[in-house]
Amino acid sequence: MKRVTNRTLLSAAIALATFQAHGAGFQISEHSASGLGRAFAGEAAIADNAAVAVRNPAAMTMFDSAQLSGGISFIQPDVNAKVNTVGTNPASAIPNTTSDHSGVAPDAIVPNIHYVRPLNEKSAIGVSAFSNFGLATEYPSDSAAGLIAGQTELTTVDFNVNYAYKITPEWSLGFGLNAIYADASLVRNAGAAAFSSTDLQNLGLTSPSDQVTNLKGDGWGFGWNVGVLWEINENNRLGLSYRSETDITLEGDYRGTSSPSTVINNTTVPGELELNLPDILEFSGYHKLAPKWAIHYSAMRIGWSSFQELRATGSSCTSTAGAGVCLQKDEKWDDSWRYAVGATHYLNNQWTLRAGIALDESPVPDSHRTMSIPDTERNWYSIGATYKASDNLTIDGGFAYLKGDTVSGTETEGGVPFTFEAGGDAYIYAISANYTF
Repeated sequence: MKRVTNRTLLSAAIALATFQAHGAGFQISEHSASGLGRAFAGEAAIADNAAVAVRNPAAMTMFDSAQLSGGISFIQPDVNAKVNTVGTNPASAIPNTTSDHSGVAPDAIVPNIHYVRPLNEKSAIGVSAFSNFGLATEYPSDSAAGLIAGQTELTTVDFNVNYAYKITPEWSLGFGLNAIYADASLVRNAGAAAFSSTDLQNLGLTSPSDQVTNLKGDGWGFGWNVGVLWEINENNRLGLSYRSETDITLEGDYRGTSSPSTVINNTTVPGELELNLPDILEFSGYHKLAPKWAIHYSAMRIGWSSFQELRATGSSCTSTAGAGVCLQKDEKWDDSWRYAVGATHYLNNQWTLRAGIALDESPVPDSHRTMSIPDTERNWYSIGATYKASDNLTIDGGFAYLKGDTVSGTETEGGVPFTFEAGGDAYIYAISANYTF
């Protein structure tokens, strides 16, 4: 049972975070309520509030006054899973077991705040705090799939400082630095299916809900971002931006049961995991076709090919991958694309209406889909509005419905075979305020 009991330091925490029906992989795009209302179409070119600094720092040169923007997004997933254990002979070793779970992805609140300040007619600075990756899953402690399910949480916070300069009346460049904090926790249980195995009983476990793994860890990583904006004319502009890959070393503690051949036996030991957050390339366009109508679009490539494996290490660990290796699991994700198109209607002096649709590709190949990563393609349908409360204050609201497919797969963990079906939808609500000084 080494592969079960020696899981350490967040390896499955990152994998299970993907089980939510939000952005593909474990990406979060909720940087503004206005962006949500148009399915984040045109984000690197529109610049209707200070949140644009996150998507394209070059667009900060479009501001002629300082602005503070902040808001929250409420993510409400509706994710269900059915897990079957394939029985072994004799059946008393591992019986056929089925678990149906609903609402395994909890609700989440994602805040954001941004500030942009022009320095002169040609340059501007900005600071932002937001999240690009994260969220969680919660399975019952007595689930049949306790070995591959449980409670998992991954949270990241990105602190971004940006500078932009207008090199000509049409062209602007931007550059930023990022400090990213990541925190994760993971709990795994024996599970009703694997609990019948002699190996687990020999470890002194008395119930399927007994914990076999409990770990926590955190760490910091640093990256950069750049962008360019081409203002073709007053009504047409294009934006291109790039956010670098960020490597974070998560350091923390592991506590759990272990096979007698290792020294980990209900004690706490240190360990670490290298987390590679993907790079992001985005191209956007904005075109005002009439006094009251505009269209916008985006194509975003997320470099998930950096997520090739989960490798957790610790001096006290032993696994089939060798001494000092707590977990070695191939993921082999592919780069994925997100496409969005939207429209804005400038209704009157007080109200702006918007809508958008998007296609969010999954980075998980069918050949490597597991219970911990049953990621699927998603379709976004969004609407939103902005209300101008005064010359200085505007209020944004947005709503998106994300429809995901149902997928199936097989997985063996700790010698226990599983088959599964998983899928679901999500609803995202956002509100934000923008104050111009």
